[in-house]
Amino acid sequence: MNLPKIHQFEGVPLGDDQQGRANWVVLEGYFKPQCGGTVCVNLIRQPVSHDFGQDCGFVEAVPSRTPYYRGDPIYIHVKAPCPPTSSPDDSAGTTSQGGDNAGQDAGQDNGGQDAGQDNGGQDAGTDAGTGTDQGASSSATTPS
Repeated sequence: MNLPKIHQFEGVPLGDDQQGRANWVVLEGYFKPQCGGTVCVNLIRQPVSHDFGQDCGFVEAVPSRTPYYRGDPIYIHVKAPCPPTSSPDDSAGTTSQGGDNAGQDAGQDNGGQDAGQDNGGQDAGTDAGTGTDQGASSSATTPS
């Protein structure tokens, strides 16, 4: 799938207020046709530094890969600062708040530093939210 044409959203508020949530629902609607009538990707609001528009206004949509597939994250860049969102509503799509530490937190949730160190390595999360295990496993030693 490829990004829908959503350039008309530039600067449109996508914050956690009533107007922002209503605009988010409209934005989700642009992703539904490719998914058979539902939102089949993870739209993630991610505040970024930008010079125009209002706080939490739409800047761009950035897929994790092109073309993207069902379940892939699509980062919706909005002008920072952007207030944290409440829990996702009951719509078909998944929304969440991304930030500077979002990838690091996700990497740690998937076998973070403690688990990595126990196995002789260190798990480091990336901004994309994936963890990579670095280091070689060492054989277990028996205490004397």
